[in-house]
Amino acid sequence: MTNRINSIIADISSQNTDQLKAALAEVSTLSDLSSEEKRELAAALSTTFYRDHAGDEELARLIDQSESVLASLGPEVAEWMIEQLVEADAESAEHFAGALGQIGAPVVDLLRSWFDTSRSDDYARINLLLAAGRFTDPAIARILPEALRCTESTNKQVKSAAFYCVGRIFKRIPSEVVGDADRSMLFDTLFAGLSDPSPLVRRHAVRAIGKGVRNSYFAPEQVEKSHNAFRAILGMDHFDWDDAFIVRSEAEYQLHYCQHGLAEKETTLRGKYHQDFSILEKRELCPNTYYFKVNAPLLAKKIQAGQFIIMRPNYDSERIPLSIAGWDREKGYIEIVIMAAGRTSTEATQKNVGDSFHDVVGPLGQRSHVAKYEGACVVLGGGYGTGAVIPTARDLRALGNKVYGVVGARTKDLLILVDELKAVCDEVFVTTNDGSIGIQGFVTHALEQIMAQEKVSMALAVGPVPMMMAVAKMTEGKGVETWVSLNAIMVDGTGMCGACRVTVGGKTRFACYHGPDFNAHQVNFDELIKRQRMFVEQEKIAFEAMQR
Repeated sequence: MTNRINSIIADISSQNTDQLKAALAEVSTLSDLSSEEKRELAAALSTTFYRDHAGDEELARLIDQSESVLASLGPEVAEWMIEQLVEADAESAEHFAGALGQIGAPVVDLLRSWFDTSRSDDYARINLLLAAGRFTDPAIARILPEALRCTESTNKQVKSAAFYCVGRIFKRIPSEVVGDADRSMLFDTLFAGLSDPSPLVRRHAVRAIGKGVRNSYFAPEQVEKSHNAFRAILGMDHFDWDDAFIVRSEAEYQLHYCQHGLAEKETTLRGKYHQDFSILEKRELCPNTYYFKVNAPLLAKKIQAGQFIIMRPNYDSERIPLSIAGWDREKGYIEIVIMAAGRTSTEATQKNVGDSFHDVVGPLGQRSHVAKYEGACVVLGGGYGTGAVIPTARDLRALGNKVYGVVGARTKDLLILVDELKAVCDEVFVTTNDGSIGIQGFVTHALEQIMAQEKVSMALAVGPVPMMMAVAKMTEGKGVETWVSLNAIMVDGTGMCGACRVTVGGKTRFACYHGPDFNAHQVNFDELIKRQRMFVEQEKIAFEAMQR
């Protein structure tokens, strides 16, 4: 063992979390390591996989980080890693598998050779299949014949692991990497697995078929065949084809995806009721903030100013509420603005034209309070909130109101949708904290200027909570009907879970159902701020995990 890695290995092997953290950081800076040094470091890093973090989130993150650091040592240690993998316990095998998957294409053929030498070792084959399912490089398609051979095993654990592996590969590499003939063979093998005596095998066969459907691996007739089989499993054809709970539960989950990918004739029958939430247009408005035009004809047909949607960018994403910036009922699209602030919003902004958001629910909430007023109306947008006030401004003006718009940002480079707001207002004021353009200060300075020059009857503020609080304070007691759109934490969006509860006028209200717009002078902002901070630490952890 060389001197330069001696202390690092000692720190990795210690039970001190700070020492482990420092050691992992130091390994990442090393260069020109010899093969022997890499082997010694790999052995030390692997010891972290066997630690019980016992709920210690920091240690759990470091163990995951060890997986990436091990992968950074490259193909030279891959043979040793596979030697450890085939004998590792289930939890540790996950980490070895993850590290191999991160190395990618250079170790695919090595992994294949291990399948050949492990034909009589069921435990080893299960762990090799686990590793194959962690690759994202298209080269892993070369492992599919090995996985198919494992589906012929008499050991139900090996067989289910093979189906699980195929499903993971479907999810991780594009369908065009696999030829049509091979895809057909895969489908036939998976479909045969639906009648296996083992519920575990059947469950993973259902799951793999579902992932194949979702990732466009199968022809329309195969999708329809899968759809009918899943209905049968669920007893929808009055034939109790399978009463194993885990199989029925999996089939129920996957059925939806088959319905979205049915043969052309069924798609035609669904016609206008089909929404794919594909992205028609994307543009960056300012750093980390993006405009999206999304195909959603049913939503576009019914959405009203002030209402919102809840969206998941990917199937495993959390659900986030988003305001609507506009729509076209005839062309069937909606417009949204997303600022990359946390993990899920960042995932959403990484989508591009031609991609689809996994699902979108709406319209949710109540429409904005619009009427014909005696005095002028003012809509104020802070940051990403600017998009949300545009539909309400348009509706207010359509009723004959004089409408002022106010857009605020820290600096001119962060201003968004000013021209779009000008199109629906009589006049628009711009404010920047640094005075780089427009009025120097906050949106309240513009509001103060408007109120000084004429009577204001109504104001709507959408943006950060401090900004909405300031508007509410300025208009209170001055005869200005003031509304704010509350961006409370939401889960289901229908008023059932209670996560978005706020106190308005001393009463509990649900932002998703009774709002999102509320009388600004009755909102308990102090309580809202506390609730908004409830999951700050968890959000930070989720975002950091995404970046690893």
